[in-house]
Amino acid sequence: METAVRWSSESTVEEQQFLLVDIAGRSFQRCRVESYDGSELKYNRIATNRNVPTFQAFDWSSHDENILGVGEWSGSATVLRLDAEQSSPLSLPVKSQRPVNAVSFAKTGLLAVGLERVRNDSSLNIWDVEHRVLATSSPILSSRKASLEPVRKYASSEGITSIAFFQHQPDTLVAGVKGACIRFYDLRENTGNPIIQFPTTSVHNISIDPLDENYFASAGTQRDTTIHIWDRRVGPPSSAASLGSGSGHNAQSGPVLEHRRAFEAPAPSAQPHIWSLRYCRGQSGYLGALASNGDFKVFETKQNYDSRTNELDQRIWINHGQGSMQPKLRTDRVHHLAPASDNQRYDREAITHVVAFDFTNLAGPKGRPSALTVHSDRSMKLYELQGHPTAFALSTSGHLIGSAVSHGSKAGLSTQDDVFTSAGLLHARPSIESPVEKPSAVSERLDKPASPHRELVQKQRRGRKGRPSSHESHEQWFEDYYLYRIPTVGAALAVLDLSRRRCVQGYLFDCQKNMSIIAEDPWLRDMWNWIGRAKRLAVEESLVVRGIDLSYLGVYNIWNDDL
Repeated sequence: METAVRWSSESTVEEQQFLLVDIAGRSFQRCRVESYDGSELKYNRIATNRNVPTFQAFDWSSHDENILGVGEWSGSATVLRLDAEQSSPLSLPVKSQRPVNAVSFAKTGLLAVGLERVRNDSSLNIWDVEHRVLATSSPILSSRKASLEPVRKYASSEGITSIAFFQHQPDTLVAGVKGACIRFYDLRENTGNPIIQFPTTSVHNISIDPLDENYFASAGTQRDTTIHIWDRRVGPPSSAASLGSGSGHNAQSGPVLEHRRAFEAPAPSAQPHIWSLRYCRGQSGYLGALASNGDFKVFETKQNYDSRTNELDQRIWINHGQGSMQPKLRTDRVHHLAPASDNQRYDREAITHVVAFDFTNLAGPKGRPSALTVHSDRSMKLYELQGHPTAFALSTSGHLIGSAVSHGSKAGLSTQDDVFTSAGLLHARPSIESPVEKPSAVSERLDKPASPHRELVQKQRRGRKGRPSSHESHEQWFEDYYLYRIPTVGAALAVLDLSRRRCVQGYLFDCQKNMSIIAEDPWLRDMWNWIGRAKRLAVEESLVVRGIDLSYLGVYNIWNDDL
């Protein structure tokens, strides 16, 4: 992963900002959105810092958006300022050198650093950079390394893969222990033991739902595209006896939702791994996932409260101090926003795959959650999720009845929940007039550049002897017409309602009346003209040729030009 992007949680309708990270080029750019025309996002750089050491983990402080934290390969964590590139960075060294896998800021200014495993040394250190360093009025960070020591140390002789602080409980964090479990730590306790523990190997890319912090997600190891969603309310409290053995309730606790093989690959050798997991900031239950091959999906989850919970689940739920039934989480919809770079259905040269993303805190033009993406050609786009299709029904009389909805968001802002208000019923009736224009009015537009399908049909026509049948001409006319035009709802219903309307008008066995009813269809009119003439000849016994009565010839042969 060479590029990353983070949307500012302080963005408003008047001003939107984001952080663009070049991991390979070791630079941070704070940008302001200028305009977006639906295809290209234009922005200006308002702050840049290129004096950055080589790093593999970073975080952007939500307490002060001029502050950045990066984790180096040597094990040191460095605190930088975006608005003072020439200032001296603050380095937070460790006793034993090893790579930093994760860094995370809390709203209170605490900085958590997760490192690789080393014997007899802690791998999760908590630094109080807010009160000791950032409180100074000088733009240059202090270098008082001797007075800077971690306020908390956890996970001795273990490896930490991912860290995340809770926004509404900044003294609580969740950390992934490599190959072992996910743990919750309360920084207010001095025991050093976790308060909750989930045994699992899915300990990477931990992301907490900011609008419902009971749920958080994690990803599997490399080449494992399994995504787990957890509920911290059902996690059993950890004890000193159960931490080492994994016994007790810990072995029974697990994810509330699992997505096995969230990303597929054309070949086992090309199996991708998950680069990033991010929860939506503007609406609860939307989890975005990006694979290493550029495949970008958003999993939309909903809660179902099951009143038929069994006695054991009720007892566990009540013991945790909850007064309601345990909610059931389900996947309501999967939004596939961008294809993988190795997807054979798309031209590799025609598309640029996604390399980084983050959700915005503002809704799109349709009031749906939106995500900012960075593509392989360094271009940036905004993706807005699609809403649920409108419910509709087609009546026997040919009326389309659908529910009309209105978005509750105003001024482009989204709310925590879906705010859709039923505004009545939307009725669409069949058009009384002809659903399409006559062939003479359409023929002029058919001289446009032909599509591959049209060229194939014309080639087949040229290779066949004789003129096309009425059936072929009729079908080709409709194909040519709708190739360049999307019909309205009324026109589409008129096509579906055509047979019924003809019957109401008396479309039976009177040839002259039928020809007037289907005057817009020249091929049906010719057919009824032939049938009328054949009826007169049959009465005059003029259809008997060499002892064969041709009046018994069926209409099917006439329509398909098979006489």
